Amino acid sequence: MHPVEPPWLHEFTGVMRNVYGPVTAAKTIYEDEQGYLIIISLPFADLKRVKVTWWNNLTHGVVKISSLSTACMPYIQRNDRTFKLTDPSPEHCPPGEFIREIPLPTRIPDDAKLEAYGDETGTGLEIMVPKHRVGPEEHEVFKFLTSET
Repeated sequence: MHPVEPPWLHEFTGVMRNVYGPVTAAKTIYEDEQGYLIIISLPFADLKRVKVTWWNNLTHGVVKISSLSTACMPYIQRNDRTFKLTDPSPEHCPPGEFIREIPLPTRIPDDAKLEAYGDETGTGLEIMVPKHRVGPEEHEVFKFLTSET
């Protein structure tokens, strides 16, 4: 049970009573031997304007999501109607820019090519992050030879 229950908790039964954290930019990380799959929920965010960047610190990699929330606007239009926000305690985040930094358990390879895909619902993003290869790696080095004339 939550030490301090959110005010909406009594409205739910089942798995929704065991949620923790945000809704917009909520993340779940999966892993296999080749890398990580990060699933981000981005309702009320324009996926075309989402920016994904990454970096390493000394111990682990970080994936950064930057976007713009379009939730909880004072007014919204649907067809020929205009609705005014009247909910005194809306549960979506307010409109504006946000950043989510997601730490990973390991560093990201320096030459990694991360890939991000919009999911089939249009409200989420799936990010593929490769891991370092396990075991010794052999890389051929290109050699420059002076030509003898």
